[in-house]
Amino acid sequence: MVKYKRIPLETLVNARDLGGYAAMDGKITRYGKFLRTDCPIGISEKDILFLKEYGITLSIDLRGAVEVENNPSGLKDVAGHTYIHCPISVDQSVLQTDAEKKAPKMPPEENFDMGDTYIDIVETSKLWVKRVMELCANWEGGVMYHCYIGKDRAGIISALLLGACGVCDTDIMMDYSASMSCLRPKYNDMPLPFLPKKRGRPDYCWGFFGSVPESMEALLCHLKEKYGGVTGYLEACGVTGETIAALRAKLLEDAL
Repeated sequence: MVKYKRIPLETLVNARDLGGYAAMDGKITRYGKFLRTDCPIGISEKDILFLKEYGITLSIDLRGAVEVENNPSGLKDVAGHTYIHCPISVDQSVLQTDAEKKAPKMPPEENFDMGDTYIDIVETSKLWVKRVMELCANWEGGVMYHCYIGKDRAGIISALLLGACGVCDTDIMMDYSASMSCLRPKYNDMPLPFLPKKRGRPDYCWGFFGSVPESMEALLCHLKEKYGGVTGYLEACGVTGETIAALRAKLLEDAL
């Protein structure tokens, strides 16, 4: 198979493969097993065919119920493809912080990163994490998971998958921060006149729109300080050793 880091799709801008990272025991993460993406709203037939040929047979929708109702996934009723809706929960809207709710209307008074929000999510949504990890581990084919723009909820899941396989914090932060580049086309199509300007252009490092490494670093430091790392956190979520071993067997391969 052809291996891609950023998946060249025409209707998704933030689609990336978790393959190619140095991991535990001298191994490397395998391509074609897990894709993190933005939401496939209005996905084209060409992109559907690409994903099928890439081996993706399951999509996990991490968005909330209202988001899904307002903008259904274009993969929901595709023949030969399984779609599973897996929201954080029905009544936990941790990601909908006051700052995010204000973002489409006005800029926050001070800049911020999403680190505290990510910590809140992992601490209050352990059953969600357990379910997503089990789905990822037990699915035989390739798995694609997404939220709306593919950086926050999808970013947390990516960090946990990579961390469970021994990928270093630097690479996890690098994977997370790539959204800042990939999302430019989507952000450029949004009416965001309130954003501060930098060199005459909207500053997409600002607040909710950014995926600065400090946000992911805050989460990883929290998991290390409280649980000893990602594996300890997953165990605290109820993820069994067998499931963690299955994730590693699926995502890891010997480096050539």
